[in-house]
Amino acid sequence: MNVTQREAVFQEGYVEADGFRVRYVEGGQSTPAGAVVMVDGMTLGLKALRDALAQQYQVVDIELPGLGQSPVNTQSRTLKDLATTLAQAVAKVAPDKYTLIGTSFGANVALWHALQTPDSVEALILISPTTILPAGGPMASSAEEMAERLLAHPENAQRLLAMDQAVFAQEVALIQRLKGTTHDQEAESKLGEIRCATLVVFGLDDQLVAPEAARVYKEKIPNSNHSIVYDAGHAIAAERPEALINAVADYVEYRETFIVGRQTGMLNP
Repeated sequence: MNVTQREAVFQEGYVEADGFRVRYVEGGQSTPAGAVVMVDGMTLGLKALRDALAQQYQVVDIELPGLGQSPVNTQSRTLKDLATTLAQAVAKVAPDKYTLIGTSFGANVALWHALQTPDSVEALILISPTTILPAGGPMASSAEEMAERLLAHPENAQRLLAMDQAVFAQEVALIQRLKGTTHDQEAESKLGEIRCATLVVFGLDDQLVAPEAARVYKEKIPNSNHSIVYDAGHAIAAERPEALINAVADYVEYRETFIVGRQTGMLNP
């Protein structure tokens, strides 16, 4: 898919969902191909991907309660709770069926959303999910330490280091409390229930997830592909935005006929 790189116009809105006031932004154009719903975990810089997809699709970007500029979330007890909140929010702002994209912690929530509401998700794209085989260990205690773990090249850390430290601390606290960096055995046991076309994307130098994780998704999700992006760590959007846009945009357009057969992973040069 040839995506023209230009900034899209998005409108901000709020919906009441599961006791939360959930912020979202919406832009792009409505097409028969349906909408794209994005869920970003932490501040990993998906704006370029969002703008690119909005040239072709209606895009709704949801801010999960407790992330970004939203208030502290003490209500959600599990990832499944947060996925339920997401489902209620999306039901108010997106069509009945949509492509769902999540990154990092947001990908974990997106995975549970696809399991909970399979009839709504036509295609699922998980970017750097930590559901399966996370590296483990304590969360980073500062933005500087987090940048070292998220990136293959620390010199790409400018955007991450510019994060509001209060936002950083709030997001880390939520991810820790909901065990976003712990292997989710229940989710792994249910991967075979995902029937929609699924793409899983990892950076080749991801330090937060074991390399074997990609194989687990591919083997257990019936209709799945995976893409490994060279020269990128966990925060692919910060280091290889063009490669990420190309892989994701192609999959949104082609789905089951995406590039290669299911038995082969795709390596982006």
